[in-house]
Amino acid sequence: MTNFNLPIIDLADSSKSNCATLLEAASQHGFLLLKNHLLEETEIDKLFEISKQFFDQPTEIKNELPITTNNAGYVAPFVEDLQEDGTGEGDDKEAFNITHFNLSNFYPNQPLPLIFQKNMPFISFTLRKYYVMLHMICRMLAIALDIRDNNGNPDHEYFVSAHALDLKTHSTLRFVHYNAIDSIDSTESNETDKVLAGAHTDYGSMTFILQRPSLGLEVFDGEKWIEIKIPESDNLNEYLIVNISDVLSFWTDGYLKSILHRVRTKNERYSVVFFCHPSDESILSPVNSKIVKNYNGNCYSLDKNGNPLTALEHLTMRLDDGYKRI
Repeated sequence: MTNFNLPIIDLADSSKSNCATLLEAASQHGFLLLKNHLLEETEIDKLFEISKQFFDQPTEIKNELPITTNNAGYVAPFVEDLQEDGTGEGDDKEAFNITHFNLSNFYPNQPLPLIFQKNMPFISFTLRKYYVMLHMICRMLAIALDIRDNNGNPDHEYFVSAHALDLKTHSTLRFVHYNAIDSIDSTESNETDKVLAGAHTDYGSMTFILQRPSLGLEVFDGEKWIEIKIPESDNLNEYLIVNISDVLSFWTDGYLKSILHRVRTKNERYSVVFFCHPSDESILSPVNSKIVKNYNGNCYSLDKNGNPLTALEHLTMRLDDGYKRI
């Protein structure tokens, strides 16, 4: 297995040169690391603590709020199937999705287990930070792409506007747990790493990933799978992984890469993932940018009438496929 070190982007640097560096990372690799992000190490520790408290509960308690067709609730092992191998076996992981946020207060419109209920003030505070970072990256990408409005004027807020706080969105905070292989079946204790989350691209605009331990995430470079190595941070905070996802790829006609990735390990693993989505009604057609026009990737989806999909239509299609609803 080949190892690869992701490019590191300093979120504290909003200069044009750093915007260009961010764009290069997003267009060449699709994955990158953020340093000087807004999450304190104590906050990251608490997110993982909340996650462990939830997943340590008995199965019958976790199953009280099973995943709904609106993508909210508990995902039991093998319920979701991201694998594209046709086996239909499902992914050997469990998760809990918090979604349908009111972005005026960052509280969700869904029933929650007690563990998440009592921690919602902290979770809401964390989500505000995620959205600040989302808007910062959106603005940097728009500057580097030199997006223009209909009058030919610079529109550095194009992506930010699509993620405005007064719009309805399906952004989702997901807590994920992977059991160690030898804790599932003692006969497999000597087995090599196993794919626990199948190969997929993410459905929204971008994804923020925290993972412990740091190994297990793999990306496909078009020819082979590469294990992502997360280096030790040069300050007190660990790096935050950012994954460019389908919506940004559609908006840039494939210039920004939404990369196939998977989780492959035999060790117990936790991740906290924030899937950022634009407004449900956002049209997923290429932006007005010379870089995008010159790229001419022909990389966005159309509906049966030949019209670009909305963000909600694309999300619904991908969720239906992932949960085998079609």
